[in-house]
Amino acid sequence: MEALGIAPFGVVAYAANFIVLVVLLRLFLYKPVLAMLAGRRQKIADGLEAAERAQKEAQGQRADFERELAAAREEAQQQARAVAEATERMRGEVLQAAREEAERIKARAREDAERERAQVAAALRREAGELGLLIARKVIAEAVDPAAHRALVDRVLADIGGDE
Repeated sequence: MEALGIAPFGVVAYAANFIVLVVLLRLFLYKPVLAMLAGRRQKIADGLEAAERAQKEAQGQRADFERELAAAREEAQQQARAVAEATERMRGEVLQAAREEAERIKARAREDAERERAQVAAALRREAGELGLLIARKVIAEAVDPAAHRALVDRVLADIGGDE
């Protein structure tokens, strides 16, 4: 080997150096790097797990929110229906009250008209009686007793009032 330019002591020294270097690298570099890689792998796994849990929790919260939103919408619709029904009921009551008031006003107007007609008829009868009395006085002049004449006029008025 010396003829080839290789010293046996150098090869052994190189081999011993290589083994020492491998042992030192393994102790001080390879194991810490593996430990660091294992730690990173664990952190990544933990992060993925946490992300998955957060996603499931978010989905659960979203489902809860959607249920609450649907319930709130339903409640709002029920309240809107109740308000609409109450409004319709009040509208009906107002219309009914207005109809009743209109009927009362009509009835009062009919009563007033009837009362006025009766008053006018009575006034006409009185005037007709007085006019008849005046005519009778002029025709008969003073021939008839005034008390008898008045009784006659009252009787005629009663007959006229009885025809209606």
